[in-house]
Amino acid sequence: MKNSEIAQALYDLADLYEMKGDKWKPIAFRKAARAVEALKDEVSSLYSKGGPKALLGIPGVGAGIAERIEELLEKGKLEEYEKMAAKLPKGAEELMHVMGIGPKRAIILAKKLKIQSVADLEAAAKAGKIRRLEGFGAKSEADILKAVGLMQTGEQRKLLGIALPIAQELESRIRKVPGVRQAMAAGSLRRRKETVGDIDILTITKKAGPVMDYFTRMPEVVHVIAKGATKSSVLLRWGKHQIQSDVRVLPEKSFGSALQYFTGNVDHNVRLRQLAISKGWKLSEYGIFDKGGKQIAGRSEEEVYHKLGLQWIPPELRENQGEVDAALKHMLPEIIGYDSLRGDLHAHTKWSDGNATSEAMIKAAQELGYSYVAITDHSKSQRIARGLSEKKMRQHIEEIRKLQKKFPKIRIFAGAEVDIMPDGKLDYPDSLLEEMDIVVGSVHSRFKSTKNEMTRRILKAMDNPHLKILGHPTGRLISRREPYQVELADVFEKAAEQGIALEINASPDRLDLKDTHILQAKGVGCIFAISTDAHAVEHFDNAQYGIAQARRGWLTVGDVLNTQSLAKVEKWLKK
Repeated sequence: MKNSEIAQALYDLADLYEMKGDKWKPIAFRKAARAVEALKDEVSSLYSKGGPKALLGIPGVGAGIAERIEELLEKGKLEEYEKMAAKLPKGAEELMHVMGIGPKRAIILAKKLKIQSVADLEAAAKAGKIRRLEGFGAKSEADILKAVGLMQTGEQRKLLGIALPIAQELESRIRKVPGVRQAMAAGSLRRRKETVGDIDILTITKKAGPVMDYFTRMPEVVHVIAKGATKSSVLLRWGKHQIQSDVRVLPEKSFGSALQYFTGNVDHNVRLRQLAISKGWKLSEYGIFDKGGKQIAGRSEEEVYHKLGLQWIPPELRENQGEVDAALKHMLPEIIGYDSLRGDLHAHTKWSDGNATSEAMIKAAQELGYSYVAITDHSKSQRIARGLSEKKMRQHIEEIRKLQKKFPKIRIFAGAEVDIMPDGKLDYPDSLLEEMDIVVGSVHSRFKSTKNEMTRRILKAMDNPHLKILGHPTGRLISRREPYQVELADVFEKAAEQGIALEINASPDRLDLKDTHILQAKGVGCIFAISTDAHAVEHFDNAQYGIAQARRGWLTVGDVLNTQSLAKVEKWLKK
């Protein structure tokens, strides 16, 4: 079993225990599931090399959970889960996966309306049956329909954080096929869009047959959609995910033009074709051709763009948002690079809902070459995330001060992710906030407030001089929860005035702020912090997704706080 399948099994078991009303087991199982998801190595590999004892090295995995993981690896299922699921009304467990439907509601819907699937749920909501149930109503019914729609979108398009590792593995495998000189993913994935429909791999080889044979016979292939001389399409099952992937074999002289063609969005490519036509040329995936039909460019992307009189445009910008006009004037900004960060300003530990100790997180940040890291565990109101009381937070700050002496090569900022309360106050008193190096303020409750209510709430919080970073500013979870309603223009204006950094949360299911909002906020002079919101050591690797989002928002190194030196960050924090 792959890590994603093991994690899902633990999540499912947590759901069942939550349905039973168990208080602690769901927390333990979900914590272990997050740790398994974050692992770089496959659990099956750890188990085969080190046996059951190796499983105890996974954060959050004790003897009991290790036994369950061993059962999954040996038998492919959990007898405990099967027995518990058999006692539930049919369909209740599946309904738990719909945002906003908890254990009690799932059981009520399954029992009262005999709903056995998400499709049944959608049909019942459209027929107006759910609003008739006690404790639901018309608004609940509308929210359920909205949640089902988001869930269906998520099934059709995969998060970048899911699709990118698959694509990178496919690239690596195909490059090893004899005769292959290049293999590169294109499409929306190369533009690093937040969700991806399918994976397109372009290859250079003189013999297409071996590539097509290998690609269509991979163990993850569940269905061969088409197999041709130069293009094949397959449906892959990768852990719990299914995604379509295509591979195309191209001549070397056309590889650059094909890469450009299959990367830019439709509107971007139309602009390029119009430029070619204005010069009397033809542009296609095979190259640029003059009036006589002679190919005059196409071997590389740079050659294609330069022939059209343009700067080379980074893939993330190819959305027809002004990049072509800027490239014609050779005025494209030098957007932030993937190796630009000098630190992370939002991370959690075992003190709240993280999977690693403070020391482990600090050590990992230091090994990444960071100059600084902020430890920002949850404040007291986040009970589901084991938020810290004022007393506990002071103890936590004291621990971080001691760890600073143990890790003199990296600056450790002691802070917290502090809830912005419904009345706009912060979750800790100023006397405690004053003791912190950094405060990340975030909304974690009442997402259904009106736009005016939410805007007033956030703007009031931004008046607190201790608030330095506005965490995940719209609260969205991609394909699971829509952003709360807020007047972002007002928030951005105030952030610029107050010198508060807007977070670009790099967690793949958040990517909050989104790219268009980043561009809007940049326009009014905001500064940004690209943070991973790490809950495990491995989550620091998610920084690449936040950087990709910043690149799509046209940000430069100068726009991002944590690309700056330690001295500059410390000076900024003291303002």
